[in-house]
Amino acid sequence: MRQCDFEKLVQYLDKQLDLDGKLDLLEHLDECDACRDALYQISRDRDAHFFQYRPYHFERILAR
Repeated sequence: MRQCDFEKLVQYLDKQLDLDGKLDLLEHLDECDACRDALYQISRDRDAHFFQYRPYHFERILAR
């Protein structure tokens, strides 16, 4: 995998890649900060344990 491929990241998280696909992706992640960050963001968004609910306080924003 030489260029970024969002679909491969999702397939990796869904455990749909074969061994060669996983190895190619892991090699790519070693070199690509953007894909590494995207993989983190996707996995964080999928896992409710990583989500922290913070209600917005519009009154404070509007009062400024």
